[in-house]
Formats: sequence, structure tokens, C-alpha cells
Amino acid sequence: MTDQGGGPHDALCRRILGRPENAASELRSQLPEAFVAQADWSTLTLLPSGYVSAHLRSRYGDLLFSVEVEGQPAFVYCLIEHQSRPDKLMALRLAEYMVNIWTRYVGDHPGTEVLPVIVPLVVHAHPKGRRWRAATELSQLFAMSPRVRESLGELVPRLRYVVDDVSAVDLVELRKRPLTPAVLVMLYALQVASRADVVERLFSLVDDVSVMFGGPNGLDDLQAVVTYIGRVSDVEPEKFEPLLDRLEPQVREAIVTTAEILEARGEARGEARGKSAGEVCGKGDMLLQQLGLKFGAVSESVTVRVRAATLAELDRWALQFVTATTIEEALS
Repeated sequence: MTDQGGGPHDALCRRILGRPENAASELRSQLPEAFVAQADWSTLTLLPSGYVSAHLRSRYGDLLFSVEVEGQPAFVYCLIEHQSRPDKLMALRLAEYMVNIWTRYVGDHPGTEVLPVIVPLVVHAHPKGRRWRAATELSQLFAMSPRVRESLGELVPRLRYVVDDVSAVDLVELRKRPLTPAVLVMLYALQVASRADVVERLFSLVDDVSVMFGGPNGLDDLQAVVTYIGRVSDVEPEKFEPLLDRLEPQVREAIVTTAEILEARGEARGEARGKSAGEVCGKGDMLLQQLGLKFGAVSESVTVRVRAATLAELDRWALQFVTATTIEEALS
């Protein structure tokens, strides 16, 4: 079943990249080498994000990380773009989100006279393999002649961002990156899951999936990938059977179990299928705002839980919120 909302992409990326060791492997593979050497990756932390506006969440997901660079705080803002047409104004979007991050930082640090640097990274996975074509810095969006651009010089704001164009990289090239097995499988899944030939393409990933499954969070990672593919692929489930036969027994059993859970959840949520994704997203955003106002900063784990909730869960939590004294009580 194809899911047009940002939910499946966000859930997969947050589950995998939410662990520092996975996020660090992706960031180190994409950011400038000198910066990578200067950063203390042991300090990498996932922070609450949600800077993407509600009406754009069907197009983007976002992750915000903090990391110390030569003793100073820095942020890495990662935007996941997963729609069929790259946003020509991406540089402007990033500028808006970065200003929001700085504004929140100033509010959290009264009296500060300096700002942390923000390194923006866009992860792009086109469902049909098309490459990123949008401007990669803000200065490229301004309508002015070369003479005017030259006369203004450094007065023209650049705001350049890095693009990890997964659509332009095959599995052989992905394997050359210093990625954790989970990130490798995640990036390839983002690239191929919605394609008609997804089964044939996933045959090449059999060994990588086994390595991922053998890792410390292997079962969780496998469930996240299987859930993602199940939600975005139009391919009939039985067509995946030849692929399952190639996997190790433990891996195959875990996949089948996850698929059965997903099917059961789908049946249990039948009454909500007629509801629009926009309604779910809107209620989730409202609840997160209310939680933040009443209890303070909302953790990333709570944000992920609310955004993955059903309409029934959101309605119940909204009622419990009124009398709750803690976030845990509100979401019980």
C-alpha cells in the first residue's frame, strides 16, 4: 500500500539515525573532511526538531543533531526530501528552518551573544531515481545579472548546503562509504522501496540485511525497514517470497512476524482508514504543542510516538492531557 505522507520516511530515518553511531556514520560520509576531523562525534546527540511546517511534512522529514566542534557547540540539520520533484526553493526552506533553530537557541540561552554554527544536509531519495537538480545555495536563487552579483560580492548571502543524493548512488558505491550496516540498508531502502522492481533490487541486499540483523539493534532495525517497505511499496506481498527464501532462517522468521503484526494492525485500524493523513498530522501537531506548553521541552521519543499514533490514540491522549500531571500520564 502506497503511503503518500511523510510518516513512513520519517519513522525509518528517525529509528535508524536516532542512534548516534548510525547518524555519525552518515554525517561523516557527507560533511567536509576537515570538519569531520574537528568534531567530537562522541558528543553527537539527537535533539527535538519539527521545524518543518505541518503542510510540508508530506514532503520532508527533519532531524537536528548537536555536536561539539573544538569545544564549541554546533548543530547539524538534516532534511530528508522524499518526493518525486525536488524543491527548487530548498535553499530558502533551509534558511527559514535554520533561523528558527537559532531563534529557539537564543530563547534557551538568555543573554547569549553568539550563535552555534548550523551545517545543513539534505538527504534526497527520488522514487524513480532522478537526481537532485535544485540550487544548492541561496545565492543561486537571486534574480540579478552577473555584473550586479560581482559588484555586490560577499554581500550576497550564500547559505550553501550539502546534498546526499542517494538516487545517484548505486549499492556498490554505498558500500564504499564508512556506514553502519543499518544506515546502508536504510539508504538503499529509501532508494528502491517504492519502485516496481523492488524485489529484484533487494536481492542484492541479502548479505547486508544479515549483517544488520546480527548487530546490537538488529531486530529493531529490521522491523523498521520491513515496516517502511510494507507501507510504501505497491508490490503484492507474495512476490517477496523468493526473496525471503534467500535469507537466513532467523532473519526470515523476524520478517514474517513483522509482516503479520503490520497486517493485524491494519485490520485493527480499519475504522481510521477513511480519515485523511492531514487530519492525523494536524491532531498530532496540536497535541505536541499542548504537551510542550504544559510540560516543557518534548523529547524526540515522545515526538516520534505522537507522529506515529492512530487517530484513536490521539483522541484518547487529548482527553487525558487535560488532567495529566506528566507527559507519561498523558500518553498512558
